[in-house]
Amino acid sequence: FRGIRDELLDVLARKQRRERQLHEDVKQDETEAIRLQADLERTTDDLNEKVAERERLEEIVAGKLKAHGNFQQLSKQALIAEQELQRNEERIAEIKQEASEKLPAYENNRMFRYLYDRGFGTPEYKKKGLTRTLDRWVAKFVKFNRSRRGYDFLRVTPELMAAEVLRRREQFNVLMEQIEAIDDEISDEIGLTEVLRKGQELGTQRDNLVAELAQLEQKFTQHQQELLSLEGTQNEFYEQGVGQMKSFLAEMEHSWLEQQSRSTPERQDDELVAEIGWVNKQLDDAQRQSSKLMQEQRDWDERSQGLQDVVQRFRRADFDSRRSFFSDDFDVERLLSDYLRGETGREEMWSVLRRYQQFRQTRYNQGGWDQRGRSVDDSWGMDNLGGVLGRVLIEVAGEAMKHAVRRGMQRRGPFRSQSRQRSGRPDFGGGWFTQGRGF
Repeated sequence: FRGIRDELLDVLARKQRRERQLHEDVKQDETEAIRLQADLERTTDDLNEKVAERERLEEIVAGKLKAHGNFQQLSKQALIAEQELQRNEERIAEIKQEASEKLPAYENNRMFRYLYDRGFGTPEYKKKGLTRTLDRWVAKFVKFNRSRRGYDFLRVTPELMAAEVLRRREQFNVLMEQIEAIDDEISDEIGLTEVLRKGQELGTQRDNLVAELAQLEQKFTQHQQELLSLEGTQNEFYEQGVGQMKSFLAEMEHSWLEQQSRSTPERQDDELVAEIGWVNKQLDDAQRQSSKLMQEQRDWDERSQGLQDVVQRFRRADFDSRRSFFSDDFDVERLLSDYLRGETGREEMWSVLRRYQQFRQTRYNQGGWDQRGRSVDDSWGMDNLGGVLGRVLIEVAGEAMKHAVRRGMQRRGPFRSQSRQRSGRPDFGGGWFTQGRGF
């Protein structure tokens, strides 16, 4: 037994070393998690304050823009220009579609192309005599004059309209650049630009901290799971030890051991053989009984991981911001109880959270709002309004122009982003400080 004993002791020593290392790793994970959580809470508090400051200054900017006489005049001109531009773009799209459908018929008509390529009916046509007579007969047969007008219209009109679209687009851009300059000037003057810059820096910090914390929690879970496996039978050390013991025992019959033990006067041999027999039976019994416990442990591990995943999504979605709240009829205790009993999965749990969660909106946030300050669905979307400017344009021009405002801000989005970068101003990033919608 000395050989197998040494082998088993070696397996045990390696298992204990791994356990000590994992306990150290878990301790480090916990220390780092405390630090990251504190940083996240501090950054989130700072970000909430910056959001409140942004909202206060947006109200001031909106008031100054609406009181700015030149702003109102330019806004109306720009939105009228946008509507004309939109109509031209729709018309040119129709003409191009019509041309793509009808031009092949002209170009595949050999008699029409014969006359057209020779310049029939134009000063360039020089044919005389019989050729001229035959060409006239062909022209009458294919109704050449009417066909040529239709062909020229389909071939030339898209190019002419494209030039007109470019002219109207430039006119719109010039007007919008003047409007944006007024907005930038007022924002700089009252400090909104600096608040946006600082808010985006804090937002980036928060997003990074949320990501780091998620990675750390995943690593912590892996360490904990490995520790749990070392305490049970699902680990490499247990399998090695059991395998070596079974190999050793398989090499000798239990009856032979009993016979050998009786032939020696020492009672220790008899006791050892009896112990081996008992161990064999216990191993078989444990293997049968452990499957149920292992399945229960896997179920709880999966629920724990699912809950951790939901918490991470909760943070990424900014549901922990001050503007976030849940409906009065939301029963969080029941939701958690159903989840822990296995009656609700992680996806369903997250879906319920999203269904009951809302963000309190301010007047100049990107979404709509109701009288209680709750968000409402804005089916035509305002994510590209670039701050308070889009909402003020609607108030100045009227609700009937809101679609023109939306299209106009979408047209200007890339250009204004480049302009703000060149001038050192922070980009709007959809109007939010983070990747979520809570700040």
